[in-house]
Formats: sequence, structure tokens, C-alpha cells
Amino acid sequence: MNETPELPERRPMPEGLRNRLWAEIEPQLEERGPGDRFRAMRAPLAAAAAVVVLAVGLAVALPRLGDHGDTVPATSPEDARLVDECVQAAHGVLPPGRWRAGARIDVDAENGFLAIRDDQYAAVCVLKNDKGVRLTPNEVSTRRVYGNLTAARPFDYLDSENFDYPITESIHFGIATSDVTAVSLVGPDNSVTPGIVRDGTFAVRTKFPESSGEPTTNHVRATLKNGQVVVGSFR
Repeated sequence: MNETPELPERRPMPEGLRNRLWAEIEPQLEERGPGDRFRAMRAPLAAAAAVVVLAVGLAVALPRLGDHGDTVPATSPEDARLVDECVQAAHGVLPPGRWRAGARIDVDAENGFLAIRDDQYAAVCVLKNDKGVRLTPNEVSTRRVYGNLTAARPFDYLDSENFDYPITESIHFGIATSDVTAVSLVGPDNSVTPGIVRDGTFAVRTKFPESSGEPTTNHVRATLKNGQVVVGSFR
């Protein structure tokens, strides 16, 4: 029972952490002589402070298992390099902004795609041998922007890349609000393909092309942080 409502429920301390804490505290609790009374009182207090510091440090350092609300991995030098290459390869097409890396899909060892975004727009960059070489032909859509997303439709279409004719494989990109933690595409055969969600962008690799002129095209199934599922047409 939680006796203090504002605090989380008490949970058993993992055995490995308990043993580690005790190994650090025990040497400070040895019996001391009469002249060490003040130090004897101070040692447990210092040990208790060490427990708090260590526990807080571990809470920060360890990932939150089972928490799927955080879909934004830390920016890496690799991400920064790719985004910079994509922006440079756009030759001024991208509006000025703080562009960052979103969802990425690798087609094979040489080819891939990376969604990049700022606070308003998003685009898809073509990767070749792990380098950003150009934007996809759709470049930047000024119609599908983050400011147009709503609670009723927290996602939107961004771009698609189809392979071979007849088409045997497609990669679809979209944008989403920060509340969206998971996205799947439901194909015309009702198959469900989970996608990659990252920082308000998503990518899904399926065998179905995307066409707004066909009633049997793909549908999006988006899961929000609160568990709610929103389903709607991709376009």
C-alpha cells in the first residue's frame, strides 16, 4: 500500500543493487572507539547520502524498461553528419531551420533513406554508402506541415519510394505529433506492418504502393502515449 500518495509505490530493490550498496556502506559501520563518537554518528549519515546519490545516478543512467513514450534517441555525431550532408545536398531547397534526424530505413548495404525535420517541415533524404546525397523528388512539402496535425489526425503522409515495376516493395514516410509512439500501416489486404517512429517522423517498409486516388490504399494505425489508437487514411 502506498502511504504517501505523491510518491511512487514501494518496490523491492534488485538484489545486485542491494549487495552493491551494502558493500559500500558496511566498512563505514564498523565499531569505533569512544573518541570517534562524532565520526561514528557522521558515518551512517554519509553512507545514507551515498545511497541516495548512487540510486539517483542509477535511475538516470539506466533505461526505463517498458516505457515506450520516449521515441527520440539521443543525437549522435553520425546523425549530425548525415543531416548536415542532406542539408548541403539540398542546395538551398530546405527552408532555414534547425534540421535533425528522424526515422531511417536501409534498403541494403549501400542504399537507404533518412527523414529529416525541423519544427515545421520534414523531408526525406537519400542515403548512398552511408552519406546523404540528395532529397527525394517530393523535396519539402509546404502543405503537410506539423502545424496542420490535430488530435483527430495526429499523422500525415510525407513521401513514398516504390521499387520495381510491377511494384514489389515500398517505403513510406510520414510525420506525426509527439504524442504518437507507434505507427503501423494497414495494407489493402488488411495486413499490418509496424513502422519506425522517431522524433515526429515514421517510416514503414511494405509491399503496397501508396496512391491517394485508390480507395484500397494504405491506412495508418497510430498509438498515442495514453494508449489510444487513431486510424485513418494515409493521405
